[in-house]
Amino acid sequence: MKRSRWLIFVLAGLLILPAMAKAQDYPKEPITMIVPWGPGGASDLAGRAIAKVIPKYIGQQIVVVNKPGAGGAVGMESLVRSKPDGYTMFLASIGSNTLTPAFTPKIPFKYDEITFICRTQINPATLVVKADAPWPTLKEFIAAVKKDPEKFIRGSSGIGSMQNVGGIKFLKAIGVDPKKVTMVPYNSGNEQVVALLGGNIHFTYTNLVEPIAQVRAKKLRALAVGPKRVEEFPDVPTFAEMGVPQADVLGWRGIAGPPNLPDYVVKKWVQAMEKVSQDKEWIDLALKLGDIPAYLGPAEFKAMCVKEYTEMKEEAKALGIL
Repeated sequence: MKRSRWLIFVLAGLLILPAMAKAQDYPKEPITMIVPWGPGGASDLAGRAIAKVIPKYIGQQIVVVNKPGAGGAVGMESLVRSKPDGYTMFLASIGSNTLTPAFTPKIPFKYDEITFICRTQINPATLVVKADAPWPTLKEFIAAVKKDPEKFIRGSSGIGSMQNVGGIKFLKAIGVDPKKVTMVPYNSGNEQVVALLGGNIHFTYTNLVEPIAQVRAKKLRALAVGPKRVEEFPDVPTFAEMGVPQADVLGWRGIAGPPNLPDYVVKKWVQAMEKVSQDKEWIDLALKLGDIPAYLGPAEFKAMCVKEYTEMKEEAKALGIL
């Protein structure tokens, strides 16, 4: 009997040793971080900010790879099909992880089959126009759109993107049929900003991160923000203050891994991201981009996504998208 127990302990130890060795070795080579949006946009910049700071905590370089398309679905599908070894991670966001899955009837993955690591930051929403546009305030802009919606063109990052959903919610809130306003999809917020500056679109509803440099340079004008006023732009009112609280869509970003990621990889990333969230260099980078650091651990992050997906599924039905 004693010998049998001894053999069981020995065998258990032999099974544990390889896992312990993998945990100690990880990571032993650079890690790919998929960003499901195009270069230069808000998510791309956020991903590169994390990639710049986290190597001192994770122990390897992070290589950012952009895989844009289908409102983040291309990047998400690539993630869920990747090997769960900790060498492919993902820059998650409201668009790719809850909005696109909720607003797209047929999608080749489930929104929650990923491994949730953490939420890193939140990002205020804004509606922007060119600085020389003939609408100095949101009130005048609303009046113009309501008078002749067919003349207006708005930018978006795809059907289920935060930009598209926010734009639809805004137009619905002011009593305009979203189908009467032409929507032009782009691969990133940066492309939308370029299109806006070039006069190819009249406005875009997007994360403040996307146009913030041009708003600072007074080349673009923010007509409203949400859900709260932004300290850097104290004169820009909120959507709620302008009578359209329904237009608020608070964005966020975070880190996720493929399904069935080993516990030792999850632990390593959670510990590293906890340190990143308190790192002054990363905090300064996030704030400079226009984001607000807002860390949530794995359980809280997953609960937030489940709640948001459920609400957005109902929202999609209410907006007539599904």
